[in-house]
Amino acid sequence: MIKKIMLFLILLIFFIPLSKVQASSLQIIENGIYEIEIKIDSNKLIDISEGSTLSRANVQIWERSNVLQQRFEITYLKDEYYSIKSVKSGKVLDVDNAGKIPKTNVQQYLSNSTDAQKWKIEKTEDGYYNIISKCNNLLLTVENSSINNGSNIEVNKKMNKENQKFLFKKVEQVKGKKEIDDGIYSIATALDKNMVLDISEASKVSRANVQIWENVNVLQQKFLVKYDGNGYYTITNINSEKMLDVENGEITKGTNVQQFVSNNTDAQKWVITKTDDGFFNIISKVSGIFLEVANGKTTNGANIQINLKDNSNKQKFIFNKTIDDRKGIIDNGIYEITTKIASNMLLDVSGGSEQNGANIQIWADTNEKQQKFEFIYVGEGAYKIISIRSGKALTVSKSGTNYSANVYQNIYNGESNQLWRLQKLDNNTYYIVSCYNEKYLDVTGGYTNNGTNIRVYNKNFSDSQKFILEQKSYGIDVSHWQNIIDYKSLSESKKIDFMIIRAGQGTTIKDRQFERNYVETKKYKIPTGVYLYAKAQNIEEARNEANYLIGLLKNKSFELPIFYDIEEHEALDKETITLMYKEFHKIIKKAGYKSGLYASKYYLMYKIDVNKLPSDCIIWVASYGKNNGSVPNDLYKYHGKFEIWQYTSNGIVPGITGNVDCNVISKKI
Repeated sequence: MIKKIMLFLILLIFFIPLSKVQASSLQIIENGIYEIEIKIDSNKLIDISEGSTLSRANVQIWERSNVLQQRFEITYLKDEYYSIKSVKSGKVLDVDNAGKIPKTNVQQYLSNSTDAQKWKIEKTEDGYYNIISKCNNLLLTVENSSINNGSNIEVNKKMNKENQKFLFKKVEQVKGKKEIDDGIYSIATALDKNMVLDISEASKVSRANVQIWENVNVLQQKFLVKYDGNGYYTITNINSEKMLDVENGEITKGTNVQQFVSNNTDAQKWVITKTDDGFFNIISKVSGIFLEVANGKTTNGANIQINLKDNSNKQKFIFNKTIDDRKGIIDNGIYEITTKIASNMLLDVSGGSEQNGANIQIWADTNEKQQKFEFIYVGEGAYKIISIRSGKALTVSKSGTNYSANVYQNIYNGESNQLWRLQKLDNNTYYIVSCYNEKYLDVTGGYTNNGTNIRVYNKNFSDSQKFILEQKSYGIDVSHWQNIIDYKSLSESKKIDFMIIRAGQGTTIKDRQFERNYVETKKYKIPTGVYLYAKAQNIEEARNEANYLIGLLKNKSFELPIFYDIEEHEALDKETITLMYKEFHKIIKKAGYKSGLYASKYYLMYKIDVNKLPSDCIIWVASYGKNNGSVPNDLYKYHGKFEIWQYTSNGIVPGITGNVDCNVISKKI
């Protein structure tokens, strides 16, 4: 009995795989997309009459034309039979009315899984194939062996003739790899680098035409190129948010290229490949043929289409990375505009005037509203620049000379003499260019005196035409030395953007005004941080101070970091001070706060090993210069890494009697 069971199991193990092998061996054509060539003329293919997508459209032969109605999806069903589906129509080859007699016509028809739509494919001795209908066992046949375009396809009894033999030519889809980074590009033709892909009339509708046009840096000439990870790119117009699309998904040479709403079809997928001479081909996935400028024309409006590869420049393109003009080169916001020729000299409205026609000049940094400007993006690379004090726009005089024109403020009306484009140089340095006359914002004569005039002038590459844009925040740090602060007056003055309040010193002294200052900053919604004046002389004492501070901060929240103020540590070496802060940092961070270090420029240069501080340490440096209440120039700045700069201890602000420390933040912390 055991022997019989073992024998049964062995047979079962071997029989199951064998049956699978036998079944799979019945499939002699692998699933895929094919052209079906006739033996009697290798240039003729099975074709759907007139490219029809209707049921009962006739099946015929036609010369090879690289069209969808000559491509068929072959799918193995089972028991040796296949379906043969037109790629163009989605309908399958079908024996008319499942006819049983020879010479019955063959058509395309909506799939219904009947035997009239199932076909056996058998290989002939000469390497071709017979295609046999399941419903009548008759063979697919070219009627009367005619090789004329339009000759009919029927089924007929087996005659061993050439007109019943076919060849399946698999259509391999082109596939690429990642050649360029995702980004916003203008796409120029190699025929003329100043002519770029463009959407006709800046249209946003589907089916709008793709053409070339002189590059004028507008949204309809910019495209988001994005790789899908599988060998293909999509190319989306920035203006319309619609994709480059092969019209109707056709593969015919000369097929038009348009924009169309995203539909995830192969008609919107492209292979980008680099040519030997450094350009790029753009190849349609749906057809494997090439994007080109029709007829190689380089005039405005020349059409974009697809065509067979010819290695000419009309099929070669240049991808020039550019900005996303929907957002602009900088974020909307309030900026100070500092001239490159003197880092403490800012664009300023003369006399703080709020009147139309008030002149624009440069003036030393005074942290006044007339030195702050709001940049608002209006599209197509242009900004309006609005004075915070007056609400009026920087305006170019239309009565200027060929070389220059004056700049003043005026109520905004949207005309081109109130619009500006930015050209980035490095870091946060820019040219500011008038959209009215393409001239560059310029400090007259390159002078750095208070009141020097601002104009626009022909480009001369000098620092007088380079400006630094910074979104600075100004604030103060306070303790009980500022006594009772009038927060209402302070808030209404809008002179400060943030405050850092002292919690105490050492492990025993809580600042007398700490609780009130905290409550009032919350009431007036002033972003706030905290500092502890350090008395510790070793790591253990620093640990105790950090823990003491955590107790003072209980149930409080802060927008800015918690700072360790190191000042009275002349007797300690660099390593000890550095380790003291690192211990403070660890405890503060564990409690859920951002941590920072306050120290003078001297301490940061000679008493603290800045390179060994934690990477997320926020550095607050004190560097005063003349300490006259104004913002010094670069001569007095600390040139190491820092996030907050305490620039004076002699500041004056509404709501505080006497002097106060003033600070500036030039980056987000």
